[in-house]
Amino acid sequence: MFKFNKEKLEEQANKLAQKSGKLLESGKLKLNISNLERDITQLKTELGDKLYAAYRNNANAEAELMEICQKIDTLYRQIDEIKQQIDNLQE
Repeated sequence: MFKFNKEKLEEQANKLAQKSGKLLESGKLKLNISNLERDITQLKTELGDKLYAAYRNNANAEAELMEICQKIDTLYRQIDEIKQQIDNLQE
């Protein structure tokens, strides 16, 4: 017959709570990645617009373009860090 094991039940409940917390945290981190990717897309659009404007005006916009590229690189590094956090949660 089925024997009620309070300790086993508590252990399983704790495991479930821990797993739920990890899933919630992972979801938040993935949302952060999506937001950073959206920001990267906007910066790339800005980069293209500024490059084309510089071309049309026969101007040098190298410093401004480099600044945008550095912002993009920073966002990609943040994404890599978040992906590492997600991997750590799954271990």
